[in-house]
Amino acid sequence: MNKGCSIEFPHFGARYPDARCCDGYLWDMDSWDESLGGFTIGGDDPCPVCNTEEWLESVVDEDGEFKTREDALAYVEQLKKRYLNYE
Repeated sequence: MNKGCSIEFPHFGARYPDARCCDGYLWDMDSWDESLGGFTIGGDDPCPVCNTEEWLESVVDEDGEFKTREDALAYVEQLKKRYLNYE
């Protein structure tokens, strides 16, 4: 998958989809500024769906969000099924 899959899902603390992938990084959809024509918050977190390897490096750690690579990849598959309608 090319970087920039445009997935939208909860990431920045909301219960609703508040993150959007742009060029392989996540942007906070609540930060949209009409006058600037873009998002003002985000761009630092790699997208788990299309920038998976970089995302894995940032989240898999014994003390991190995911203890194993397999756990993290299972989360990515859940995102794809729920927010991209992959089977």
